Amino acid sequence: MTQGINLVRPALLMGALGCMLWTGAAWGQVTPMFGGTLIEGYDFAKDRGPKGSLAFNKDKGEFHGSYTGLQMPPGRRAVFAWLHDTVNQRTRYVGPVGLLKTDTGGKNKGRFVVKVPAEFRGGSFGTFEILAFSAETTEFIDGQGVKQTPSEPSGSKMQPALKPAFYLFGALPGAKTVLRYCGHGQDFTYAAAPDKQTCYD
Repeated sequence: MTQGINLVRPALLMGALGCMLWTGAAWGQVTPMFGGTLIEGYDFAKDRGPKGSLAFNKDKGEFHGSYTGLQMPPGRRAVFAWLHDTVNQRTRYVGPVGLLKTDTGGKNKGRFVVKVPAEFRGGSFGTFEILAFSAETTEFIDGQGVKQTPSEPSGSKMQPALKPAFYLFGALPGAKTVLRYCGHGQDFTYAAAPDKQTCYD
């Protein structure tokens, strides 16, 4: 992966997220979320990479955010959240995000609230750097909630080296990582060790 220039667009970020958050000491830093299109579910000619927002409420131990442009492979509409450590390449299950909201774009956003395990409620995530979403088969979720817990995030059939294949990801509060532009297309990643983290196209 080519480590390109750092690229953050505060105006774009705050414009997209300002309606979601309110001022309060409980809220952690708001960061942009990005995803890639070198995975099943995207038409490279017309689909833009997914984008979104991420904020953490320390008092409630919850991530709040929104997304647009998120696509899923055929047969997968269940979205799950994971903590990921790019340096040590380890992943910790957080919980279900829910079923993908389809046809998101412009002001039509998918929104999410994800509770973290008790050990992370205060906002200390150790060596984990990113909160990431994976696409799982719909058998993992039903209308009443979680039917089955995935043991690890799915990979990408289109790009077998992408395991785990994260469809949307954002930096955790306090993480020593930087939003990096990978140098081609709409490709962004967060990673403290970019040489160990795939840049999702």
